[in-house]
Amino acid sequence: MLATRHLIELGHERIAFVGDRTDHGLGLVSSDRRRDGYRHALKEAGIPVRPELQREGPHDRLVAHRLTRELLSLPEPPTAIFAASDTQALGVLEAAGFEGFTVPGDLSVVGFDDLEIAAYVGLTTVRQPLEDSGRRAVLRLLAALHDEEEHPHEERLELDLKVRRTSGPPAQSRAM
Repeated sequence: MLATRHLIELGHERIAFVGDRTDHGLGLVSSDRRRDGYRHALKEAGIPVRPELQREGPHDRLVAHRLTRELLSLPEPPTAIFAASDTQALGVLEAAGFEGFTVPGDLSVVGFDDLEIAAYVGLTTVRQPLEDSGRRAVLRLLAALHDEEEHPHEERLELDLKVRRTSGPPAQSRAM
């Protein structure tokens, strides 16, 4: 929701989502949750959730590149894209350049994770405390192995939006 709300606050309404296809076998649901947050933020703002602006595929930079090119070739392309990971956001940025879209002039891009490379490319992203998350997971695993944890529980860590140079108002807002 943080990423999509940021884009809405900038004035975007045609916001696309690029994420992972659900892998039920491994139980990985982070992309699903990010997609759900995207949809929730759009609904909250009274912006229709448009299926044609949502693309999912295997977690891969080149797949995100291909999915983004599909989005940018729509008759009404998005003015912003929220990618479920920084890796996918890099593919979005590459595709935008390939298609002649300037970032953030023609297209704003927001990722998720705040990987080290995000700061180098100026990617606006949602930062999650990956080291803290890993540390807590190991402690919970050790507690479970020693029967010190009665039952698994969900723990949420604070997220933080890092605004950098890949997000800005949509081009039509600048012209006014």
